[in-house]
Amino acid sequence: MRNLIIVFTFLFAIVSCNKDKNSNGSGIIIKGKISQSASMKSAGAKSLNTIPLSDAKKVFVVKINIGNLNSQFIDITNGSFTATADMGMATALVFLDANSKYIGTLSTQGLNLLPLNKLTDGENTTIDLADLTLGGTGVTASHDPLSNEIIISDAEINRLKQIDGFFESLAKNIDADNDNVLDALNDKQLFIKTRFWINANHWGANTPPLMSDININDIGYQIELDGDKGFSKPSNIILSGPLDNPYTDISTSFINADGNGGFYAGISRSGGLFRKGTYSIDIDGSIYTLDYSNIDARPNLLCVLPTLHTNSEGKVSSISLEYKLPDGSPIDPVNILTEVMIQFSNDLGTQYFSSPWLRNEGAKIDHCTCVNGLLTYTPDSPIDITHLKGITIPYNDLLGNTYFINWSK
Repeated sequence: MRNLIIVFTFLFAIVSCNKDKNSNGSGIIIKGKISQSASMKSAGAKSLNTIPLSDAKKVFVVKINIGNLNSQFIDITNGSFTATADMGMATALVFLDANSKYIGTLSTQGLNLLPLNKLTDGENTTIDLADLTLGGTGVTASHDPLSNEIIISDAEINRLKQIDGFFESLAKNIDADNDNVLDALNDKQLFIKTRFWINANHWGANTPPLMSDININDIGYQIELDGDKGFSKPSNIILSGPLDNPYTDISTSFINADGNGGFYAGISRSGGLFRKGTYSIDIDGSIYTLDYSNIDARPNLLCVLPTLHTNSEGKVSSISLEYKLPDGSPIDPVNILTEVMIQFSNDLGTQYFSSPWLRNEGAKIDHCTCVNGLLTYTPDSPIDITHLKGITIPYNDLLGNTYFINWSK
């Protein structure tokens, strides 16, 4: 029953933003060119890919924004391309041939994404990757932006390396209905990701909560399936798989409209985390095939500890957030998560307050109900906590996976 209440709380946690599918607006400039002298796959590379980088005709620019997939297709002209991304997003570059077949993903120091949170020139940063070559399915650049244009530590890079394979799976999912037309062109792109939740006790009023109140060994897992506005809200979703050895305990927990014409749904199994693999999805009788690259919660798990600061009337005038790793050590969350939210529920389990998404400093916020700053939030008016029972802290990691930390009284 407790988990059902938690899932019910989840339904209020997602705030959707518009998905820009094929625009070339302003933002962080990322450019590069294919090295014709070294475009073939490295000999002996451990990969089934046999398409040389010289065959690349498009760059699939993957941007994760407020937990949603924003995809953009950029043409490669005379071996060169220029793409844009927004500060505060994680961005990946996936290279495709003329038939939209996967060739490889940009890999810098073994990392398959560019975390655009801390940048030397802020939103005016330009990243010139220079010459690009292919080894296996990794596209490497002669200019490494990590620790140059992108400010990031070795420890943060090593933590993010644990998500290898995620963007290759996304590249496989660009034609989920198998009609040889890119799904994004019909506003019917599907995005499959993971939700995690952990339980905690004793949120803090004027004193911080304790790490010992967080049960980091009891983690809940759920697949989230997001559908673009071309779907509207389905009546029925049935997920089955993996195709090589299907589960028998999969069920759809909920299907919600996302506010932009599309939907998001929660899919669970009694055995916990889903295996990596290919899944079949029946959406109101239409069949789709999606590749799911799972990750455990722990690589990007942060413990977010809320402290409520009250005024003379006992109402909450501000909320501060502290971020720690599961071992209790403090950490700057900027290169692990992109936004966080604060939600209050009363002793009946009804949510009565939800903050905007709090985003990294400098992140673009003009297309969402968001504010900058991850450490403190001041509500427009003081909040009555006479009947406050639970506090939920959802946050999105760089891949759009959502984590829910549920604090009780």
